[in-house]
Amino acid sequence: MEGRHSHPSTPIPDDFVQKRGKKRGSYNCGRCGLPKKGHVCDLTKEFSEVPTPTSSDAKSFVLPSPLSVVRTKPTPPLPPPRQAVPQLRRALSFDDIGVTDESPGSDDDEGEGEGEFLDFESEFDLGGSGKLPANCLWEVFKRLPPSSLLSSAKVCKGWRDVSRRIWKSAEELRLEVPVKAQIGLVGSVLQKCPGLVKLSLRMKSDVDATMLACIAFSCPNLDSLEILTSETSVNRITGDELGRFVADKRCLTNLKMEGCSNLGGFTLSSTSLSTLCLSELFCHSKMVFNCPNLKEISLIFSRQENENTDLTAMVNGLGRSCPRLQNIHVASVRLTHAVVLALTAANLRGLRMLSLVLGSEITDASVAAIASSYSRLELLDLSGSSISDSGIGMICNVFPETLLKLLLALCPNITSSGIQFAAAQLPNLELMDCGMSICDPDLDSPAEQENDTVELQRTPSSKLHLIYQKLIIKHSHLKKLSLWGCSGLDALYLNCPELSDLNLNSCMNLNPGRLLLQCPNLESVHASGCQDTLVETLQNQVCGDFMAEDNHYPCKRLPDGSKRIRVPHSYSPQPFDDGKRKRRLSKQRCAVLVY
Repeated sequence: MEGRHSHPSTPIPDDFVQKRGKKRGSYNCGRCGLPKKGHVCDLTKEFSEVPTPTSSDAKSFVLPSPLSVVRTKPTPPLPPPRQAVPQLRRALSFDDIGVTDESPGSDDDEGEGEGEFLDFESEFDLGGSGKLPANCLWEVFKRLPPSSLLSSAKVCKGWRDVSRRIWKSAEELRLEVPVKAQIGLVGSVLQKCPGLVKLSLRMKSDVDATMLACIAFSCPNLDSLEILTSETSVNRITGDELGRFVADKRCLTNLKMEGCSNLGGFTLSSTSLSTLCLSELFCHSKMVFNCPNLKEISLIFSRQENENTDLTAMVNGLGRSCPRLQNIHVASVRLTHAVVLALTAANLRGLRMLSLVLGSEITDASVAAIASSYSRLELLDLSGSSISDSGIGMICNVFPETLLKLLLALCPNITSSGIQFAAAQLPNLELMDCGMSICDPDLDSPAEQENDTVELQRTPSSKLHLIYQKLIIKHSHLKKLSLWGCSGLDALYLNCPELSDLNLNSCMNLNPGRLLLQCPNLESVHASGCQDTLVETLQNQVCGDFMAEDNHYPCKRLPDGSKRIRVPHSYSPQPFDDGKRKRRLSKQRCAVLVY
């Protein structure tokens, strides 16, 4: 056998040669396993051509795997010396996948020193069991949270390339910064997203000007920024630092920031800013907004007693420097009638939504001033004010066709009669919030709650009329109605075919026997803090209506005309609309929510 080979043979490792015991009358080749008789082993020539590894290239030398030997066909030639002999690919191993066709998703500048790129139109082998399209991998990766996406990049080169391209193509990012996180961590993540447009940070650690500088450097094309704080974080950004950031970011159109108690006096100048939301404002000596394209502003002030921001001067400045304002929301205990007069003098012709919350000194005179200056409002929120039913009447006279949302929560001077009048005179109304408006004053004291029977006997009839009120609303467009905390409500009758959400939380005096809901599209009823009998009545009414619609059959008279009977649709001569029944059966059951 050995005499037939003229080439020098390379020694074969012992672990490669399969040791076989001799069988009587049969001799097989020790290299390929074929019978020796009339056989010239091809592996001998192949191994003779393999150079003997030296000490310098011992690390890169790889012998052919025994599992790659093909007995029925000649062994293919070895690859070039610079490339090792390929091993069997494991499942989900993308390291040796190259590019077949150039695709828009490929990024040539990411392959420095790697020599191969990821093709999103190719398919990855799953160890012979199937194919994994790269676009599926892309869809999976883009749904991962940032922490999981960072971890997936450590699996292999292919996953790292996909992860890198996901970061580069990201336009919106929401991050939660831990308590002990350093600024370098946030900066390293932001630098992976050069095309970032929207950024939302939920801070559990303190935030200062260093964070703003990191955002400005890492996100040059940022369009929207949201910084949310928590109980463990403090916003230390000052007014000057915020003003410089807004002035430098010429692409910024949306800015929302919480915990702005350390701003002090500030001046915001931007020609691109259109939406601004600042909360927890406290004792600002100067508030100047030079934003000619600003359309929406929301300013929420602290409720502390020593909060002394001059809101009248602020509103005067808004009228001069922000003429395109459409939505205004101001929440402050220092809202007065003078502030409303300053707002009406600004003559903001495009104003569509006005929300002045927690202003206990806003009265019916303020409503008259608003109605005389802004007659095209679509949303009016005067929650926490001192307006009465007369103010509601003025609202109905001025906005009968335009007003879509009316919010009058925490208004103790309005009654059920004013609410009924508003529902009747505003035909296009879609949302009404009257929470904590019809209240029982005796329920403020726990001692009086224990002696309800004795107090009711001592209460005059006029006061009982004001405490226990009934509310009747019939409206064809109303979709959401909130009566939370109306402890003085005794009876409720609703006929609203489009109503989908009803809030009756803490309506503890609502009589179950005086409740009637004719709302076929009702989806959720909030009944926390209500009596158990009221919750049971709600469930019976909303679920009973559903079952009645589900088991509805047409009726017809007997031949003698004596009475009506119900017959199945299959026996009814009248045509039956299958489409209507499908829509009726697909209707979701109403949920009564009790927390």
